[in-house]
Amino acid sequence: MIPPYTDTIQQLVDSLAARIHQSVAVDDRRGSLIVSSRHYGDEDRLRIDVVLSRHLPARVAEYLDGFGISTSDKPLSIPGSPALGLDSRRCYPIRDHGRLLGYLWLIDEGAERLDELVGAYVLRLSARMRERMLQVAEEERRRRALVADLLGGGEDSARAAKDLVDRGLVDARDEIVVIATDATTDPETVAAVIMDSTGRAGDDGPAIGLLTAAPGDRGAVLVTGRNEVERTAARLAAAIRKGVRQRDAGGDGVVVGLSAVGSLGQAPDLWRQAVLAAFAAAELPELAPVSSWRDTGVYGPLMLAAMASPESVVPPRIADLGTSLAHTAEVFLDAAGDTATASEQLMIHRTTLYYRLAQIENKTGWNPKNGGDRLTLHLGLKMQRLLDSGIPALLRGEEQRRGGS
Repeated sequence: MIPPYTDTIQQLVDSLAARIHQSVAVDDRRGSLIVSSRHYGDEDRLRIDVVLSRHLPARVAEYLDGFGISTSDKPLSIPGSPALGLDSRRCYPIRDHGRLLGYLWLIDEGAERLDELVGAYVLRLSARMRERMLQVAEEERRRRALVADLLGGGEDSARAAKDLVDRGLVDARDEIVVIATDATTDPETVAAVIMDSTGRAGDDGPAIGLLTAAPGDRGAVLVTGRNEVERTAARLAAAIRKGVRQRDAGGDGVVVGLSAVGSLGQAPDLWRQAVLAAFAAAELPELAPVSSWRDTGVYGPLMLAAMASPESVVPPRIADLGTSLAHTAEVFLDAAGDTATASEQLMIHRTTLYYRLAQIENKTGWNPKNGGDRLTLHLGLKMQRLLDSGIPALLRGEEQRRGGS
């Protein structure tokens, strides 16, 4: 069913097209097609493609933007480009008190003669487009609430999943990746960056669904689709960090976490993975500021353990090592027991390394050459390092927010 606010726009476009006997199209400010009239034999390859796909190819959007259509408050003539399948056209920006709402397009090299008539329709379209903008904003608010419920878990999550599928926003068979930003990043900024990163023209890649939300006042993006979801999510996560830093002078420390790929029913667990990945990216220097759940490595399951009873999972003998021996043991074990590599990284002689390894064995009772002892020591050291970071406090705060939501 065509929404009422779009139906009135369609009526105005059809009326104008009938009066001038030319096809008319109206886009929103991002270049997505809202409505188009019937064709009068003036359609070009681009218009046909846009009617079918509902958005401009990225290279065409870049070409049109080069003529300043997003900043102009007057009609502009755009030269044709055979390479882009684009004939000459006239662009009429649609504004409301200076705010850009969209564009009206005529495919006509000499459309200036129609400016007065089209201008009258543009004024009427402005009011209808304003109504549409308000309706779209309300629909976006409802979508965000559904996504927040989906990620929150419990009965609300199952209901939200069903509603998202019923509304055609997500396919039940889609793959899902969740993106989370740190708690200091404004969720509205994240949503704005996502809109900008998909561009006026959307994306020429595989069909991907993007839904933003702010569960627990933390920016979240639900990425859904059938193909290349993980790769697209990684690209968007990098774009979020870059975009936030450009918009916020104090945003140099922004970090972004991504979940693994899962299904709609796993959304709450994927959200937790993304949040934990963001925590790890903020606190562990070896991780990039944009980190996936996979990037967290052993720290992922250790963080899950730390959310339960962290002190109980660190063997007491780890604390007996002291800072120097603990660092030596961690470097040695990270090097998979390769003494040459460990000595080089520690910048000590190999004889000194053997001496320290003997001290480690004496203090803990674990033999670094024994597989089981090495695993226990390695996990214990990683958990101790995790506890010495700011992650436990972040985890407790996240649990409190989840419990209060």
